[in-house]
Amino acid sequence: MQIVSRLNLATIEKKLPSYIGYVYAVLSNSIFVLGHYFVQKISKRFSADQVLFYVGVQLFLYNYATVKAQKISCCPKLPHTTRMLLLRAIFGFVAGIFFYRGLPMVPLSEGIVVQMLTPVITGILAIMLLREKYDMTLLITTILSVTGVLLITKPDFIFGEETQQTNEYPQRTFGLFLLLLCSFLASFSQILIKKLGSVSNAYNTGMYLGLGFALSSAVCQITKGVDVGNASIYIWLAVIGLSRYLAHVLLNKSYAFGDAGKIALFAYLQVPFGYIIDIFIVGRSPDFFSGLGSVSIFSSVFVTLYKQYQTKKVGGGTK
Repeated sequence: MQIVSRLNLATIEKKLPSYIGYVYAVLSNSIFVLGHYFVQKISKRFSADQVLFYVGVQLFLYNYATVKAQKISCCPKLPHTTRMLLLRAIFGFVAGIFFYRGLPMVPLSEGIVVQMLTPVITGILAIMLLREKYDMTLLITTILSVTGVLLITKPDFIFGEETQQTNEYPQRTFGLFLLLLCSFLASFSQILIKKLGSVSNAYNTGMYLGLGFALSSAVCQITKGVDVGNASIYIWLAVIGLSRYLAHVLLNKSYAFGDAGKIALFAYLQVPFGYIIDIFIVGRSPDFFSGLGSVSIFSSVFVTLYKQYQTKKVGGGTK
């Protein structure tokens, strides 16, 4: 952890242009997807609840070690900041319960679509709570991102592929409701990350989030029991935990430097990044609609970065 604690991102941030927040967002979401791939490596031998539990514990420990190494207080001086950190941990706890209860009740494609509403909801909340402007760039990127997700996931209720029977998912409506609540809580969590960006260290934010993950997954395990894995599984868990730590640090940094509504849209990158891993690592080729959806999502990221570059260029020229 000493190596991690010596990583001085502040120096990098001063040298790179104003769109560093969006660069962090791209890196964060790419690492998140890589972590998803690692999870798949052990998913058949270890429950998802336990993976999340160990990841949460590692998030807490890694961030705690970094905070101590950098001599940062675990409890911020401002009570308001501490309350926001605890509130974000609670959001993660409750959202985790809703997610793991709701996802098995619905077709996977529909569950993914509902989860991908989080960036859109975050953009709306950013306008209402953070008073960010809803400009044409945000509108275009939202349309491109949502279109891309729909093309990739191809939900039955849009594409008409009636592969799911009502009796197969008798609690479908309730499951979608739980996932929608999860999306709202995740969106509020993103807003809190943005607000915490100016008053709390990214490592403190990650530490409290890890605590929320660990608690939520522990609750889920109560009704399912605990699996005991071999040495190789715990090695994979260590790799997954480290990747999640890096991803969350970068995510928290991204919200400190960019607009919450636009940063949230970068979560859609996880979908095409997943297809990149499928193509080059797993060896699975996407269909035409999936490829088109990936292009649409990448286009939304390009639009955001290009707009930020143009803004900086114009601002620099007026000085």
